[in-house]
Amino acid sequence: MSWRGTLPAACWESSQASQIIPVEAESTPDGVFLATHSSLPIALRNQVQNAREPTIVDERALLTAVQQQPADQPIIPILGESGTGKSHLVRWLRINLKTKPSTRLIFVPKHNVSLRGILDRILTHATGERADDLRRKVVEAADAVADHGQARVRLRNELAFRVEHFGPRRDVGPEEAEIRTYLSSPTGLPALLQDPQFRALVMGDGSAIARLVSEKISGKGREDKGDAFGFRPTDLQFTLDDVSKAGAHAREVAASLQGHPELREAAARMLNEQLAPAVGEVFGVSGSDLKDILVELRVELRKQGLELLLLIEDFSIFQGIQGGLIDAITLISTQELDLCPMRVVMAVTTGYFTNEMPDTVYTRTYKVFDLELPEDGRRVLDRTAFVAKYLNAVRVGAAQIEERYRSNESDPNACEQCPVTDSCHAAFGSARGYGLFPFNRAALTRAILSQSKGDKFVARDILTRVIRPVLQNDQESIESGAFPTAEFYSDFRAGIDPESWNVEFDNALKTPGDDEISARRVRMVRFWGSGNGPENLSKVIHSAFGVAEVDGLASVRGVRSAGNATATNEPVVDVGTTQQAVSAVRSVRQEPRLVRAVDQWRQTGSLEQGVRNELRNLVHSAVVEYLMLDDGLGGSSSWTTQRVELRPSFDARYQVALDGPEWETAIIAIDRDNDAEVRALRALAWVNAEGGWLVVPNGEALQRLCHEQVVAWADRVSHALLPNRDARDEPELARLARLLLAMGKVLGIRDAYRSDWQSRLRAIFAPVPSGGSNDGRPALSKWREGLLANSKVISREHLQARLMRLAAFAQGGGKPLALDIPRLQRALQDRSADAQWPANTPENVKIAEDLITNAMGSLEQLYEEAVQLLPDLSELGADIKDAAGELNRLIDERAGAGELPGTIDRGAIGAAAKAIRQGDQQTVNRVREELSGWADLPVDERLKMLTGDWDNSAIRVRTWHEPAQEAVRALEQQLAGGQDSETPRDHDDAVTRLATAIETLQAEFAQLTGQEQPR
Repeated sequence: MSWRGTLPAACWESSQASQIIPVEAESTPDGVFLATHSSLPIALRNQVQNAREPTIVDERALLTAVQQQPADQPIIPILGESGTGKSHLVRWLRINLKTKPSTRLIFVPKHNVSLRGILDRILTHATGERADDLRRKVVEAADAVADHGQARVRLRNELAFRVEHFGPRRDVGPEEAEIRTYLSSPTGLPALLQDPQFRALVMGDGSAIARLVSEKISGKGREDKGDAFGFRPTDLQFTLDDVSKAGAHAREVAASLQGHPELREAAARMLNEQLAPAVGEVFGVSGSDLKDILVELRVELRKQGLELLLLIEDFSIFQGIQGGLIDAITLISTQELDLCPMRVVMAVTTGYFTNEMPDTVYTRTYKVFDLELPEDGRRVLDRTAFVAKYLNAVRVGAAQIEERYRSNESDPNACEQCPVTDSCHAAFGSARGYGLFPFNRAALTRAILSQSKGDKFVARDILTRVIRPVLQNDQESIESGAFPTAEFYSDFRAGIDPESWNVEFDNALKTPGDDEISARRVRMVRFWGSGNGPENLSKVIHSAFGVAEVDGLASVRGVRSAGNATATNEPVVDVGTTQQAVSAVRSVRQEPRLVRAVDQWRQTGSLEQGVRNELRNLVHSAVVEYLMLDDGLGGSSSWTTQRVELRPSFDARYQVALDGPEWETAIIAIDRDNDAEVRALRALAWVNAEGGWLVVPNGEALQRLCHEQVVAWADRVSHALLPNRDARDEPELARLARLLLAMGKVLGIRDAYRSDWQSRLRAIFAPVPSGGSNDGRPALSKWREGLLANSKVISREHLQARLMRLAAFAQGGGKPLALDIPRLQRALQDRSADAQWPANTPENVKIAEDLITNAMGSLEQLYEEAVQLLPDLSELGADIKDAAGELNRLIDERAGAGELPGTIDRGAIGAAAKAIRQGDQQTVNRVREELSGWADLPVDERLKMLTGDWDNSAIRVRTWHEPAQEAVRALEQQLAGGQDSETPRDHDDAVTRLATAIETLQAEFAQLTGQEQPR
């Protein structure tokens, strides 16, 4: 059972759609044609160019005009762009026109009629020797060019010849005259047309030459539009590859055309000017021949008292010989040349008629029927009524329609035999008694809008892009309860207003646990509904599509008459114009800016970059706040930065994606088809704008939903930053620990040299030592800076943060802070330290290890610097304090006697002596002794000595030792000079004793250099 009882749910056979709705009007039998015919509004003008508003008429006015057409105004054009119904109108006229016995009617269809076929139709009414000669000429010409390839070559060659000889003109401006002279030269367009490189471009499939040849030999195809074939400026725009392979002359002119649009336009004009005579020359029948045929036919018919009526479905098929046709039409009968009356009704595109016809055509035009309506005229057209007749014809079927037509019976209405007519029409609507099912006015309007260019009525587009596809493709899905399908939505979604819908509406229409029904309900309401949000439609519509109503939702509001006595429950949609129809159903809302942006993105995928960044930041902030990310070093920056050495990290720009290039790699990639994610994003935008959930519509429910989604997003982030350790190898952690220990050794952290894991762990996170100084050793300072402050090397702080990630527990809401001590203990035992770095390890981490490893293997310069800094006190023979005291007393005695040498700074030596601390002498001696075995020391011991905290001791000793050595030397020189002293003789004994005690220092003093660095 279906909604129609025992009858199928769909009231038509899908196979009938293509029979009733062909691409071209002449494809259907007359009965079907008339059964689907609707009166179309036509703009009637009495003159070609008429400033006054046209009169809106229908096809009956055309019929009357043809019947009343005066002989001296033989032309009636039917204007309109491709697909607007010109062919339909000509066919209707041919069926309904009752000609007089004296009228000879020649009908020239638009498709599958070759040049020979056109002339044969005209010659059908001609007799006599001249007519026979022309028939033979037509046959011979057609046989001579039956091969398409040969005809293309001949037409190309003829064009090249004619452009060269007839391209220059004097009746143009000086600038165009100069361009024409250049292009028509043998090295201009003729060279390009005949160059082998451009053969495929000039006359290959799809080219103007190929299409024109095909039309003249075989007639226009159904895929061809009504415009005349010709060259366009874009046909003469070549690629660099095309130009580079051409001959010299062709290459030069092609390059000129490529770089100068005005040259391309002039070249296209010149080629099109020569098309007509070239066609006549190639195909053996020119415009003059056609004129002669028609003139002789008119003479002969005049003698018989007859008249000629020519119905042309597409004037462009006369391209190449149109001049002869126009001359024959506009030729006036005289006493010398007595011609029969000749009337012409021709369908022609508006652009061709207004731009290409000679003035004589305009002066001989009787009335103009234009299918391009002014804005007011468009409101006259009821698209729904137009479609309804086709829907009925498909339901009835072509065979029954033709049978009724042949029996001269009226067109049947399938709805009259349907058991659910009343309820169907009430729910889906009707027009002129024909039901609109499976559409209603709202769905039909939206589907038509999706395939329309503005508000222009293009009958072909409505029928072949909307009605036929649905009736042909969706009949089975309606029968099986799968309509409206995702394909239907995809094909016509451009017709629904994206601003009238949001993800909360989708949620309101959901059936929990049934995504298929939920999706179909959304499609149904969006197309068949009022556009005011989620609602239940007519019960009949729900039943017909097999989609249950939603409890608690309001039913569709409003009724409208559909031209019947019965009101309908279908949504109120004004069908005056398609754009107005959609605008009329919009609900006006004042959502915050970012909320509207989410809605637009959900519907169209369009999102401005600035808005995209704002939404990313909202998601990022919510997740970071929930996770309480902390790097263990005082902040969350190392978790949220995009620095390469800290990847994986969670930053808003690269790790939160709303479509775009980051989609594949982002940790949080929000899918606009994922209701939960979009609802959460929209809710975040709401609460961000309002400052609290209380003022957000449905705020309590959205707050819960938002929290659940943020938790889900946070889980993704936690998993990405702290993946399951059971599934991850240990090599990076071990090598990272070793690298940090090496950095600790470079910095002089003593714990880094110890072997127990507790000391090593302290060394990894120990602060940079502040007690010592290496300013006395500039080479060591520079060496450290080159390793630790190199822009290519990751910082120690970032390495510490990376290690924390690898060896931290996730606490609470995901806060990675507590260290996994057993895991670090294993890493610090160096079991995996020689393993390879994992493939995803950042390069600058590896570079840091390589630099430090290499630097630790070349310490000779630092060794030499250390040796120079350390004074050799091995021969002092006494405590340094005792030696300093003896020297100070001697200096005081010599100063008291007034005989102290001027080079001795008494105060500086005394101050330096006082600065020496307990243990300085022992430190200097110990370090010198340890460095004396340099050659046998391992690298770690060497680095330990070099980075030890002994610089200050060495500098204090050296600060005293150097001036003391100079003082002793000065005193020795004074004594050696034999100068008498007024100081008592016992002073001489003291000097002698001091000199003996410190004379061994002289050589060492001479070697001391450098300054002390502050601690």
